[in-house]
Amino acid sequence: MSKTCRRLGLIAVAALGALGLASCGTNNVDNNTLVIGLECNYAPFNWTVGKANEHTLSISNHAGQFVDGYDISFAKRASKELGVDVKVVAIEWDNLIPQLNAGQINCIIAGMTDTAERREVIDFTNEYYRSELVLITSKTVADEYASTTVDETTLGTIFSGKKGVISQISTVTDSCIDTFVSKFGVTHIDPVDTFATASDKVKSGVAFAMTAEYPVAQAIVKANSSLGIIRINQNILGNEQLSELGVSIGVKKGNTELVTKLNNVLANYTQEQRNKDMLEAVERSGD
Repeated sequence: MSKTCRRLGLIAVAALGALGLASCGTNNVDNNTLVIGLECNYAPFNWTVGKANEHTLSISNHAGQFVDGYDISFAKRASKELGVDVKVVAIEWDNLIPQLNAGQINCIIAGMTDTAERREVIDFTNEYYRSELVLITSKTVADEYASTTVDETTLGTIFSGKKGVISQISTVTDSCIDTFVSKFGVTHIDPVDTFATASDKVKSGVAFAMTAEYPVAQAIVKANSSLGIIRINQNILGNEQLSELGVSIGVKKGNTELVTKLNNVLANYTQEQRNKDMLEAVERSGD
């Protein structure tokens, strides 16, 4: 995720479960260092920059590159409170869980949602951020609804006669599109590899809109002046999908010591500070 709040399909999870069982005897990291896996390409949760600054950490497997973002703010906080070193490994989204189970990292801090499917193969901490689902569409359309949160009736009007909706593959934001298909008859366009690619599809008119978490949408729109955000009444999604809009830290199954340590850090991480860190990350993401 981000990518952010994302979801693997059942087939993929089954495959990961098999990998997890096969690799449970391998562990190349311990709890004395936070070895974090993330994409480094999911602003404002995490993104790559070319120069170090007070907000960044170096990417261990990409010399001369650094990662910034909300995830890194939390990683620094956890490193300080726990008195441990921190190391960042850039890993593609679909390979995060396999690398965790193979012992190449000991936690995933990457905007990942705690779902029942994922809990079959890894453990999770408590939530470290909770967001909302929004639509990104052309600025011309979005500006008509800039001062409101649209209800189900209005959203049906917005979707009427429009092209399809798209998002990133293996994400909660992509699975949420099925709700729009059933309620409003939209076309669910095949998901793409990244949110940046999805936004390109919207800009080119291939898709009418894309789904994203609100902070991710803010970062995308900040970098793309032709796009805008439509905020929707979250009850449209239903309780099951609403429950999946929080993100947690993934930890290898059975590593209760690390889960407890990270949950203790989260217990001291106030909602006010979380909101501040995210707002600052959104602002930096467009620099």
